[in-house]
Amino acid sequence: MLDYPQFKLPEFLLDKNYIEDVISTALNLIFFHRALGPIKLNHMKCERLPKITQLRCGEPQVDKDIKKLIDNINNDPNIINCCSLQISLKFMEEQPTTLLQFYKPKLKIFEEWLLLFQFGLSSLDKTQNDFTHILTKIIDIATANYDHFDEQFDQSQQKPLKYPYE
Repeated sequence: MLDYPQFKLPEFLLDKNYIEDVISTALNLIFFHRALGPIKLNHMKCERLPKITQLRCGEPQVDKDIKKLIDNINNDPNIINCCSLQISLKFMEEQPTTLLQFYKPKLKIFEEWLLLFQFGLSSLDKTQNDFTHILTKIIDIATANYDHFDEQFDQSQQKPLKYPYE
């Protein structure tokens, strides 16, 4: 039994032509709703899905990590030749450590998101409609499970607390 919430999104039929737009948009939306404090929000049209507008949280490290993940997927023949893909996004917080544990901070998972993709052919309209349903599901889960701003936001410093992710 997990000691943290795990949000499993419905499986999504994904045409490999739309991998970059779909994965980037979904992960950015999760990060946007998981943001802990004020963020710079960027709207951006998806390159291959013209009816979808992507919300980007404006954090350069998040953008680099998402791009690296997509590049790894596109460049790994084992993944591209598979018929499905699962992405696990885990949010972690540092646990207090003793003096003996000063080498590496201990991280504890406090939330996980699972994105499930089944590769196959799908029309552009069907992909956009189905993906809109997935994005709505992300928003519904986020709204039901936490406020956009974390209670631990440091008002005096005007800086959000940052949680590592994997």
